[in-house]
Amino acid sequence: MDINSAQFQQFVKHILSFEGGLSKDPRDTAVRYAPFPGAYHTNKGVTYAAFTALGPKLGITPISYERFLKLTDQDVAKFIYQFYKSVNGDKLPGSVGLSVAEAAWGSGPVPAIKQLQQALINLKKLPPGSADGKFGAKTLAAVKATKEKDLYEAFWKVRRAFIDSLTAQKSYAIYSKGWNRRIDSFLDTIKPNAAAIGTGAILLLAGAAYYFLAKKPITI
Repeated sequence: MDINSAQFQQFVKHILSFEGGLSKDPRDTAVRYAPFPGAYHTNKGVTYAAFTALGPKLGITPISYERFLKLTDQDVAKFIYQFYKSVNGDKLPGSVGLSVAEAAWGSGPVPAIKQLQQALINLKKLPPGSADGKFGAKTLAAVKATKEKDLYEAFWKVRRAFIDSLTAQKSYAIYSKGWNRRIDSFLDTIKPNAAAIGTGAILLLAGAAYYFLAKKPITI
């Protein structure tokens, strides 16, 4: 999926609608990345650590606190796309790739991939205990063997359970409504392709079509 595609831009709009501007919130774990005491640590969802680490790769200059304070929506879209690529979003069905990218934006790429793998485990496409956060050939094969809609729904069950486990803790309880509202917004905004089917189903249909045509050749 290209960064300029309509669906990705819709995804960016969704994320930006839930990200405030500049933040110094001391309850946010990103406070540890503030460049100095009392400084803003996050701007439009981009932490100062992500800005300094990824900014040069994205062509954002100069890498300074002043430039961080002036991040535009277009700048942030580049960071979001980097997170999308970090979870191999381009190798996943459209809605699933964006789902995992949404999780990575909030929790990091490794936890997001683990949640994808757990969804595949729940669907019996991967063996129990194989959620290691590494996107390899086995994970990709499992994805290809799964219907997009099924994987999308299974992933969000895992993601919602993860969020619920966090907000059950006193330190995160304050974020419960916001985080769940964000999930609901994503589910309303990004939908799976109902017509998409897994590789196994494609092969089955292809075989059926071949049999039918062999028995009943088409004449023109």
